Parts: sequence; C-alpha cells; structure tokens
Amino acid sequence: MRNLLIAGAVLLAGCATQASPQAPVAEAEAGPPDKVEVVYHPGIMFFSVEDGGEGRFKTGQEDYAFPVSHADYVRIRALLEPYRAEGLICGRDESWEHNGYLAWRENGVETRRPNESICYADGHGDAKSSMTAAYYDVEDMAEERWVPPPGLPDPTRMTLTWLSWGNMQERWDIPRGGEATWAHHDGRTTTFAVTPADFDRVRDLFRPYEGAGFECERVIADLPYGRLVWSQPGHEDQELGWDRGCVTGDASDVFSRVDQAETYLMALRDGG
Repeated sequence: MRNLLIAGAVLLAGCATQASPQAPVAEAEAGPPDKVEVVYHPGIMFFSVEDGGEGRFKTGQEDYAFPVSHADYVRIRALLEPYRAEGLICGRDESWEHNGYLAWRENGVETRRPNESICYADGHGDAKSSMTAAYYDVEDMAEERWVPPPGLPDPTRMTLTWLSWGNMQERWDIPRGGEATWAHHDGRTTTFAVTPADFDRVRDLFRPYEGAGFECERVIADLPYGRLVWSQPGHEDQELGWDRGCVTGDASDVFSRVDQAETYLMALRDGG
C-alpha cells in the first residue's frame, strides 16, 4: 500500500510539472555586427567592412555598398591589426593635424585610434603599407560586388565647374534646350542659346561616366579640380569629379572629354 501511495505521488507530481508551462527564456538581443573602419576624412573618404554584413567604400565620387563575408572581414581585420595599439601617427618630429581615425567595433564596443594618413615623414609610407593593402582589397570587393541603382531618367541640365582651393574659377550651366550660362571668377558672365542636340552632344562625351566611379590617384598637389553634375527631375544629382593632379586611372580619358566639351561650348558661346 505504501508503494502504491509513493507511486501515486510521483505520478501526480509529474502531471503537475507537465501542466505548468515553462517560463519562456528571453533571447538576447543581437547587437550590431563586428566592424573595422578606416577613415581618412569623416563622411568624405573612408572604407569599412562588417563581419558578415555590409561593406562601404567611399572616396571622391565613388560610394559603394556591398556584401561582406566573415572570411572577408577576418582578412581585412588582420591587415589592420598592426595599428590597433597606437593607430597611424605621423613622424614624431612633425606636427600634423588630421581628423582621420581607425575604428574597431567588437560586441558593440568601439575602439578608436588616430589615422594621420597624409604625412611626409621618413618611413611613414612603409608604416601604412598594411593599411594600403586593406584599401585596395576593399576597393576590389566594392567594384566587383556593388550593384548599381535602377536607371535614372535622362538629365535635363548639366553643370561643369572648375575650382581652386574651394573657389569657383569657371562654370558652364547648360539646360537641355534654352539659355545656357558661362561664368568666370572675375565676374564676367555670358548667356547663349543651346538646343537639345547641343546638350546631347555634350552629354554623349560623358555618358560612359554616368553612374560610374572615376579612378584617380592624386600625386600632384594644389592643381585645379572640377566636376560635372547631371540633374534630373525627382532624383539626386549625379556627379563626376576630377583633379588636374590625377595622373593615373581614368584621368587622361576624363581630361580629354572635358577639353572637348569646353571647346564645343566655347564655340556656342562665341557664336562660332
């Protein structure tokens, strides 16, 4: 009888346990993925890779977002590891102010170190060799994996501008048919008529660069630079930028197209 009572008690306890629902186990909120980032000029020139997430590569007119695998992240992180302790600091005998930085994000916690990338101290080029390797590795990933946005409507206006130290030197403002404007830094301004065919002829010169990046390595400082802006209704402007200090990549091709466009526009302006 005693054994029956014990068995019954065990059975009842088991039923009670099954009847009582288990309290749900709260799942830990997933934080942002680990990330490494190299910033030369905040918001203007930088690259980054997330662990199994998104990569970014922004420099000049290039701005790519692309997928990154865990293996990609590990490779880039290893290249940047030599800078984890102190960052990249210019030669101790020079005073150089720069707002660049390196950042590592792990488990939601970010560590920053200085990145004085523009420096002419002896040995600085060798010191940043691993970072340079990471730069070109990420650039290759960006160009291979970036998916361009859907096609934009045809532009209705183009603006070609030359600048120096942030100051406008010369500007051509061209609508697709109507009154165009040429302006010079000395205050001279001229208006002249352009037809849709004139507009299309200038556009055709730069068509290969619509929605595409411009490869440039600037090695000669303090030279004029410029940009061509395409404007289309309901969308952000597109922009192609160049610098007379660029001597590699697509530089010679872009400069040739700029020269042809200006020659044609000067003829229209001067009534030739």
